[in-house]
Amino acid sequence: MKTTLAVAVLVAWAGNLAAQELRPGLIALGVPTRVRTQVPGSAEVLSATALGVEGALSVDRWRVELAYIEGAGTTDSAGTTSRAVVEGRALLGFRPRPWLELRAGVHARSYAVTGGTLRWLFWELRARGEAPFIGTAATGYGELWRALVADVNIPERFDHAQGGEAGMVLRLARAPLQARIGYRIDHLAFGGGTRLETVDGVVIGVGVGAR
Repeated sequence: MKTTLAVAVLVAWAGNLAAQELRPGLIALGVPTRVRTQVPGSAEVLSATALGVEGALSVDRWRVELAYIEGAGTTDSAGTTSRAVVEGRALLGFRPRPWLELRAGVHARSYAVTGGTLRWLFWELRARGEAPFIGTAATGYGELWRALVADVNIPERFDHAQGGEAGMVLRLARAPLQARIGYRIDHLAFGGGTRLETVDGVVIGVGVGAR
């Protein structure tokens, strides 16, 4: 009897999973980025253009997203060489409402500053809202995030990290093609505000798949 019940549950679960629609997506990204590092008595700005890719898989209300970008740039300090910027994230999202997505996961970034390379890893929570404003062809979005746990390779104590992004997604009516443009900004504070890191830039994406 127990075996029959277990088989019935597995069959029902498999049938429910098969009936759900898997929605993959893949977007090529270009992100002109500016990193501003401010410490007592000095400030440095690193400007770079990073390229990468964002992949996602959605089923029912759930979504898994992976992204990676990297590039090289220069600072406003005289005599400096090209410096690398690398960023990646892995997020799991859930939609409690059609217009709202809650996400959690890991977000990593590294970039060269005077004296070495700054690396940080955050476990963060995100909230994203969307609303159509030109029929179904264009959707506006806004996203906020806040770090819960941080691992950073600098001596200053971690205070907080947060940020956001806002922009627009354009979709073709009869094709899975889409384009995205937005603006993002992240703000990090360490050592009671003695060290501040601000990362901002434009996000440009072109790819296939729907959210």
